[in-house]
Amino acid sequence: MPDDPILQILPDGEGTAWPEPDAGIAVETGIFGRLVVPADPARATEIRELAGQAAAWATRARGAGTLRAYRSAWTHYTAWCARLGFAPLTGDAEIIGLYLVKAAERLTVPTLRVHLAAIATAHRLAGVPVDLKHPRIALVLDGLARGQADRTVRQATPIPLDTLPRLLAVQPNRPLGLRNRAMLLIGYGAALRRSELVALRIGDVTRYPDRGVEVAVRRSKTDPHGRGDAVAIWASTDPAICTLRALEAWLAVRGVLRPEEPLFCGVLKNGRVTGKPLSDKAVARLVKDSVAKAGLPEPARFSGHSLRAGLATAAAEEEAQLHDIMRQTRHKSTEVARRYLRSRDRWRNNVTEKLFRRRNDGS
Repeated sequence: MPDDPILQILPDGEGTAWPEPDAGIAVETGIFGRLVVPADPARATEIRELAGQAAAWATRARGAGTLRAYRSAWTHYTAWCARLGFAPLTGDAEIIGLYLVKAAERLTVPTLRVHLAAIATAHRLAGVPVDLKHPRIALVLDGLARGQADRTVRQATPIPLDTLPRLLAVQPNRPLGLRNRAMLLIGYGAALRRSELVALRIGDVTRYPDRGVEVAVRRSKTDPHGRGDAVAIWASTDPAICTLRALEAWLAVRGVLRPEEPLFCGVLKNGRVTGKPLSDKAVARLVKDSVAKAGLPEPARFSGHSLRAGLATAAAEEEAQLHDIMRQTRHKSTEVARRYLRSRDRWRNNVTEKLFRRRNDGS
């Protein structure tokens, strides 16, 4: 499969002749592999034109994490279709609705929406119309959302600010530990997602000796087109949690490199820095391993997102304003960002304080 975002039209089978109408037209994509479109060969010219248009955006329109999720979702969908004898690329809302019902046995509604987006993208790449607003899809999805409303939503446990030093202290005093400390502090201070943290390049961090570190986030979940944003992390008077010092210590080991090279990369057991970029899973492993070594209870509750959630929660505890938290986390939705404030807000100016807590203090 080519790495370039191209869409190639190929005969379905050997030779150069187009397949019979009932065999369909095979479309090789850079996202979903080969798609067989149930179409008449007369559509070959039309699909070629579509392919030329799709080539410009087929993979560039989505981030690497989204592409992996789409591929996985499409694999599940096509496997389900094969078991029941359905053609996956018909645009039939009835089939898609049935799949959503079956998949809801193991998936949450937000994940179902990712699967639906993957199915729709595959259809669009193949030039097959699909109506996501069709009642067979929209009503089923709405019903599933209502049915799952009482499910417990699993959220990453935030890392409290007073716990962060414990995670830093368990890192080994060698190159791997220096990398880990810098990753934890930048991931926490800049409230980065896993994919954003491992995507950082040498040129994306700027050090200000009198202030701290500025981090350029070139692309994110809420900025798929790469307009970019920047966040600042103040240096700390406590050297144990100072992002600037941790970054400088890591860069001294990382070496003088080109701006486009990965900021965080692999480190071998012997301390040799490989220069190879990390996957976003490395962030989750780092957090879980650090939590376990620090002796925190139930380390399985923590994930790579615990860094981002930790910063937002800690800021809310310090009564930071919502817009200031959103500037650091780069949330686009106030509703999503407000979740981090709700725990604190439940206790602030709560009427029961006057009724119960102050009852015996003469107030």
